Amino acid sequence: MTVGRITVKAGRIAFGVRVLDSRHRTVGAALAQRCLAAYPSLARHACVNGKTDTFGPVIATTSLPHLIEHLAIDIETHDAGNAPTTTFVGATTWIDETQGTAVVELSFVDDLATLDAFNRAVRFVNDAIAELDARVFRIKEK
Repeated sequence: MTVGRITVKAGRIAFGVRVLDSRHRTVGAALAQRCLAAYPSLARHACVNGKTDTFGPVIATTSLPHLIEHLAIDIETHDAGNAPTTTFVGATTWIDETQGTAVVELSFVDDLATLDAFNRAVRFVNDAIAELDARVFRIKEK
């Protein structure tokens, strides 16, 4: 996943993202397990998704940008500088799903903390995908 345009708005930041490989536009079970192992509170996030009121039941079938939204919120919520009562809100919208382009919007208290959390979320997911892809390739080689 790559990040393109970043727009700071009143109370929120919009990140233009692109999922380069169409195989990864949906999270999938392996990546969902990896994310939940590293960030177990993801499963309890409130989430408006048309199926349930939490993120856990839909994590494996949601879009990669939607996962990034929740990971960034989770990272920012758990950073030492944020009070436990701080609530962060996000929204993800496909701009063109066939091209893999979407916008992820995150509310913020500190814009730099939100930028850092988003960057860390993208890095975590990209690294996890690379490792999972490498495992699949090694299995297919045998």
